[in-house]
Amino acid sequence: MKGITLHSWLAAPRASDVAATLERLAYLLMWGFVCTVPWAETVPKFGERVVTSWLGILAAALVCLRLLVGGKARRLAMPHWWMLALVGWSMLSLYWTLDWKSTVERVETYVKLLLAVWLIWEVSVDESRVLGLLRAWVLGMGLSAGITLYNFALGRTAADVLAAQGLHRWPEARFTLAGINENELSLMLGLSVPMSLYLIARTRGPIMLLYWIHLALCLTAIVLTGSRGGLIAAGCSLLMLLFVAPRLRRWQVGTAVGTGIAVAIIGIYLVPGATWTRLFELGTELSGTMTHRAEIWAAGIAIVRDHPLLGVGLGAFPAAVYEKLGRGYVAHNTFLSIAAELGVVGLAIFLVLLGSLLSAVVRMRHLERGLWMCVLLTWAVGVTALSWDYRKPTWIVFALIAAHVWSRRSAAPNEIP
Repeated sequence: MKGITLHSWLAAPRASDVAATLERLAYLLMWGFVCTVPWAETVPKFGERVVTSWLGILAAALVCLRLLVGGKARRLAMPHWWMLALVGWSMLSLYWTLDWKSTVERVETYVKLLLAVWLIWEVSVDESRVLGLLRAWVLGMGLSAGITLYNFALGRTAADVLAAQGLHRWPEARFTLAGINENELSLMLGLSVPMSLYLIARTRGPIMLLYWIHLALCLTAIVLTGSRGGLIAAGCSLLMLLFVAPRLRRWQVGTAVGTGIAVAIIGIYLVPGATWTRLFELGTELSGTMTHRAEIWAAGIAIVRDHPLLGVGLGAFPAAVYEKLGRGYVAHNTFLSIAAELGVVGLAIFLVLLGSLLSAVVRMRHLERGLWMCVLLTWAVGVTALSWDYRKPTWIVFALIAAHVWSRRSAAPNEIP
């Protein structure tokens, strides 16, 4: 190996070296971006922006600079083109929207989310980086679960958290962290469960214990949120155990059983009775109004009938249901929200996007296929009660799936089920 000479040290760095350095720095920033998404609202803003936004802006600047100094942009995968199509159709809805201001704001959000997807794609050049981003999400959700448990220990309910922000809501025995609705927190925690189990299957050494602790924290926090839909989604996320179990050793199986017992004990003895009562009302709610969601969905279906092809415009659902319900509710269902706002054309694009992701996932090897099928199932169940088409977790999941699939294809081009 040749030593470093004075001439080589003084020589200007090659463009390829500079591009590689910029790419690594951008990856670190996107790692922070993914990690901070769940809890960014709990820390002070900088210049009216949360820390997640600043990390994304800096990462975008570095990636663009990398392209300027000679780096090459990665060729987009098929799901990315369908994401572009969805955003493009959303922009066109500016011509027929019922609420111009809301549509402009939502289009801006879509463009930012699309930029985040592209950045994740650009920096996730191999599978190790994708796994790094998975660890970032798991770490971020572990911190969120820890903050939720801390609020519970202090007796600070979700209503108390809102009161500290100058907002008011009826008191309930539900817990979350600042800036995140309990139902959304529950689903984000649920999405991290298959990821954590996957990392357990691919990890050796003491660090594996941290993933088991993460699972215990997340499952406990899901119960504390009091989210009935989140609890169902979490049940779907645990299907990942079927894919992971054959890879576990005896002591790992014992750890899994111990984790389950610990969560059960904590749930029985520490979780407030009012929270359990709310969760046990799931059957009653399914046959009732589901916290007024049935009325909102009925109004949404009426909007689809009245505007079947084009919809009422991106972000215009609240304005469209105002006359019917006397209040501007969101759809509380991602698929209904897209159908009402973007019509059957927009819904078809979105479903094809999901189909392109799923068709790519089923060609992965057993463990990876199990991971992303469980994540997509958890997401699909959870968003039937949430408007998540414009939320960061949805687009991050889509971005990670695309990045993981194509990183695996570059390593194993003939990979099949």
